Formats: sequence, C-alpha cells, structure tokens
Amino acid sequence: MFKHLLLCFLFCLSFSQLLLSSCFSFSNSTKIYPHGQSLTLLQLKKSFSIKNSYSDYFKLFQLPSYPKTDYWKEGSDWCSWDGVTGDLVTGHVIELNLSCSWLSGTIHSNSTLFLFPHLQSLNLAFNDSA
Repeated sequence: MFKHLLLCFLFCLSFSQLLLSSCFSFSNSTKIYPHGQSLTLLQLKKSFSIKNSYSDYFKLFQLPSYPKTDYWKEGSDWCSWDGVTGDLVTGHVIELNLSCSWLSGTIHSNSTLFLFPHLQSLNLAFNDSA
C-alpha cells in the first residue's frame, strides 16, 4: 500500500512539474506562454488605429464607447486591461471584448490575434475593421 501511495505521489509531482515547465517556459515557436501575453496584446493594439466612426450610433443607442486599447500600457498587468479576460489558473488570454473600442484597420491572416490559442470569446462589434 505504501509503495502504491509513494508511486502515485511521485507521478503527481512529476506531472505537475511538467505542466509548470510547459506553461511558463519560453519558446521561440508561435505558441504564446503566459509571460508573453502582454507583448502579444500590445502588438495587436499596434495593428489598429483609433477612429470614432460610430459616434452618432453610440449616442443614439446610448452605448458606452471609448478606445479600450488606449489604456493598455507596457509594464502594467494585462489581466486588468479593459476588454481582456485571462484564465486565473493558466494565465492565458481567454476573452477579448473590444466592442465599441473605436478600432480601425484590417485583420490580416498573420495577425497576432491568431496567437491566442486559448481564446474562447472574441467581440469586435461596432468597430471599423475589415
């Protein structure tokens, strides 16, 4: 019985170390690990310009609108940025709600937007992007 418990403990310990090393180690591949999320979000921000082209629409329907990405700053905690939700366990970006954010631009096939493999929800409504 003791050998079984010891074996189980060692397995769990090695598995947890494997998970931690795979989640928090740096890689040059296209995978984005938790510590790279802020840099990728800032690159995404740079791919858009700010243009309030829906201002009359926002006023008519009393929708709150402001350039959410203006408040994304290097060195600050990306989990607290407007429009960004992170998974508290893994530290990955899981939701981007950038609706009514005055974004203007084109989303290209090589956009950093596609570098968030854990993204579960994306809202770009009421922006001027193609």
